[in-house]
Amino acid sequence: MLRDETAAVGLPIRMVVLTIVGMVGLAVMIMFISDMTVVPKSMHANIIGIENSNISSVIYANGSIYNITVEVIDVDGGPVERATIVLYGLDSSASGLTDGQGRTLINIDTSTIDVTCEGYLKLSARSEGFADYQNDFALKVVGN
Repeated sequence: MLRDETAAVGLPIRMVVLTIVGMVGLAVMIMFISDMTVVPKSMHANIIGIENSNISSVIYANGSIYNITVEVIDVDGGPVERATIVLYGLDSSASGLTDGQGRTLINIDTSTIDVTCEGYLKLSARSEGFADYQNDFALKVVGN
């Protein structure tokens, strides 16, 4: 019978070294996973005002420029800063970036809007750490 004990001489130290290396690798993976935002928070964007208008959901395609205020809030009602807001549709688009109060002012030039009777502009909001928000019927546009 063969008796070769040379393979077992360095085995305990190798097992200790491999265990330590494995634990360090596991610690690094856990650190990266814990820093990630797995589930994005929800947010909501809303048109809160149109300059020189009593109605906050309708504009007229009469060649005017409308200044539209949009507010973005999170699920707790707090402002969402640095959210990108886009109003688009009907061959027109405009965008803005929210401030510290979660508000932005977007200028819509209705001379570029192509509508015969009525249509809608879509509202899109995006911000890091939040789920994207979209409203396909955010702003009604009435043609002349």
